[in-house]
Amino acid sequence: MSSNPAKILTQQVTDAVLAAPGVACLRPGLRSLLHLAASRQPDANGRPDPGTAVRITYDSRGRVAALQIDIVVRAQHQAARTAHAVRLAAAEAAATTPGAVRVTVTGIV
Repeated sequence: MSSNPAKILTQQVTDAVLAAPGVACLRPGLRSLLHLAASRQPDANGRPDPGTAVRITYDSRGRVAALQIDIVVRAQHQAARTAHAVRLAAAEAAATTPGAVRVTVTGIV
């Protein structure tokens, strides 16, 4: 396991989101992929870092300022309720307010 606190927090949020009812998987949408492609630096091998469906922004004190999460919802679940459950689960996992969490449904399966 990585000792990088940001990676650990991302994994905790990912686990919480995947446990929320109605979530099929995490998948970044096209807008997120394009934004990440334009803003990322290449890794040590010169390849761009693959995008993530969980993005965390920190404030100047190192606290979570915002979370952006892209999910795919199961067809038998209501997207709005699933997004609300994801918002609450992610906020709890990141120790922030639900208002700091933005959830985008990128698909339904």
